[in-house]
Amino acid sequence: MSDQVAQLLARVRSELQLSVQLTSAGKIELDASGFSLPKWPKKLDPQRCVVIDTTAAADGYAWPTPRFEILIANLDSIGLAVVQVGDPSSEKLQRAQQHFVRLAPPERAAVIQHAQLWIGHDTLWRTVAAAVDKPQVVIALNKIVPVWKNTFVVDSAGHAPESAALGPVSVTSVATAVRDALKQLGVPAQL
Repeated sequence: MSDQVAQLLARVRSELQLSVQLTSAGKIELDASGFSLPKWPKKLDPQRCVVIDTTAAADGYAWPTPRFEILIANLDSIGLAVVQVGDPSSEKLQRAQQHFVRLAPPERAAVIQHAQLWIGHDTLWRTVAAAVDKPQVVIALNKIVPVWKNTFVVDSAGHAPESAALGPVSVTSVATAVRDALKQLGVPAQL
C-alpha cells in the first residue's frame, strides 16, 4: 500500500469514524451492513437513484449549482432520481428528489450504498463510495490520486470551459462520465 493510500484511509477512519480497509487484492472495503439508512422515501426506488454529493473538495472547488441542476434534468429525463447529500453549508439542489445534508457518517455511507452511483467532488466521500462498491464520477479541477476501481474522473485537463464564470468542467463532460458509469452498471443511458 502506498503512503498516499495509507494516509487517505487513515483520514477516513479519523475524520469520518468509518472503518475502511484495503484487502490483500488492493480493493478498498467498508462493512456498512450495520449502518442505518435515514428515512427513505417510498417513492424512490434505489435501483433508479443516483447520489449527488455537493460537499466541496478539500481545495475548495465546488462545481456550480446550475451545472448540477442541468445534470439532474438529464438524469430525470432517463428516469433516474437524484438524492442529494452534502454538508449543512451545501446549496440545496432544487431538482433533487430528496435532500440529506445533516447525516452522521454511517447514515451517509448507507445512502451511498443504497443508490446506483455516486457523483461528487474529490472528497473523502469518494473513497467511501468506492469502499461500498459504488461507481464514482469525480468532478475535479486537477488530476486526482488514488483512483479506485469504477472511478470516472472528470477534470479540467483537456476540457474547454463552457463559461468562464462557471469554471472549466462542463456538464457535457460530466454527463459523458455518468453515461459511461451507468453503462458499466448495465443501465442504458442517453444523456
